[in-house]
Amino acid sequence: MDYTFSIKGVTDIVCGARCTSTPYCKSFHYDLNTCYILNYPGIGSVNITSFYGSENWTDSCSVDGYPLYGGRFCMKMFKTNKIWSKANKTCNQDGAKLLIMKSEDFFLKKEVIDQHGGGHHYWIGGNDLEKEGDWIWNDGSPLQSNQWEAGNPSNLYDAEHCLEFGPLRFNDQQCFKPVFFICEKLKY
Repeated sequence: MDYTFSIKGVTDIVCGARCTSTPYCKSFHYDLNTCYILNYPGIGSVNITSFYGSENWTDSCSVDGYPLYGGRFCMKMFKTNKIWSKANKTCNQDGAKLLIMKSEDFFLKKEVIDQHGGGHHYWIGGNDLEKEGDWIWNDGSPLQSNQWEAGNPSNLYDAEHCLEFGPLRFNDQQCFKPVFFICEKLKY
């Protein structure tokens, strides 16, 4: 396998975080506690765009109806269109929250979505409802990401305050648009 560099003795989450902090890294390979940061575009001949882990991604989870992914979080994709506030309420009533995709786990969660429901737009747990331009996750932490679609967040018509994901990156969207959604519960 061609790669730019590798790091031994790290977790898959650390590997993903290293990729997101490496300029132009679009993918990485993780196997047997070794992280391979793949070639920058145009260098070498390997073009791998998926996350490969040694863990079983579809283990059972201690949370009913929420499959375990990556060994640490449980996600449930709802293929029912709801506005953002109703999607958020559904997750909360289920003891969950809308999915949070921070940089350290972005690629792992993106791969799960791609494998189990790709090609759709989903509400996830970010918004700038309190103050325009101050994007936060539902846990109150700032949304700091370079995973926005080009030209976003755009706040088109001064009305896009909720975060959707799909099919590849983040997009700010009108909160009253009915969209599929993803809830998440932590395993621990």
